[in-house]
Amino acid sequence: MIKIAVLIACHNRKNKTIKCLQKLYNQNNFLNTKYSVFLVDDGSSDGTEHAIKDLFPDVMIIKGGGSLFWAKSMALAWNECLKIKDKFDYFLWLNDDTYLYEMALGELIKTQINKTEIIIGSVCDPITKKRTYGGTIFVNKYLRPFKYDIVDINGMPQKIDTFNGNIVLIPYSVYEKIGIIDNQFQHAYADIEYSLRAVKNNIPILLTAKHIGECERKISINNESLDLSLGIKILKLFDRKEKPVKSWFRLCYKYGGILWPIHFFIGYIKSIITILFKHKYFNKN
Repeated sequence: MIKIAVLIACHNRKNKTIKCLQKLYNQNNFLNTKYSVFLVDDGSSDGTEHAIKDLFPDVMIIKGGGSLFWAKSMALAWNECLKIKDKFDYFLWLNDDTYLYEMALGELIKTQINKTEIIIGSVCDPITKKRTYGGTIFVNKYLRPFKYDIVDINGMPQKIDTFNGNIVLIPYSVYEKIGIIDNQFQHAYADIEYSLRAVKNNIPILLTAKHIGECERKISINNESLDLSLGIKILKLFDRKEKPVKSWFRLCYKYGGILWPIHFFIGYIKSIITILFKHKYFNKN
């Protein structure tokens, strides 16, 4: 019996959260797996908690006050599952807007080689079927530690360097070596930090050979509505879901080497230049 602790964070996305859980509980269980779900409801006011209790009574709901956001919520869920006496074989990160295919868990476990690798599930757009989230590789690990190239599926498991947190399978041995997600991040970059921590500790990270779920790509600040003023776009750059100062500073300081201050400031300069350019281009056209 393979025991998996599924870690989920949610906030006021009742329909998406319910659909996510439905897809999870609809998995083809070819490998004799048993999963326990630990879900942090971070202050939802749309009836999410009651809906989950009615439809999925086995889900352990941990309540948040509305200020945890993704990273702190996932850390809280992880800590709660560690209180269970039975040791889990794996921890599975699952975003509540990501919908697993029926073979997803089997594909994740099948991608394992030595049961010491982190496995990342590649996900695609529900309509175009093009990759939306998954893994990336370094452009130059030492000179440009925060610049990555996207890796698309090719029918074979591929080694990657960093990943998005939509579907992440982490063996217990990896947790023993590098711990849980860093809850000092506000929201963005916590998944990137965990992958960089894994790379630093020589833990292999593999991308699944095929897409194992669906998730729409979120709209970035650079592609938001043209109705937004330039000033608002620049201010939103510092939002916790974009490039928040505290989180970006922490990431640069921990993994930017001696040039971390340069990476920190260049990150903002490049983002602002991109916003200025796109704002001018779209308003011109």
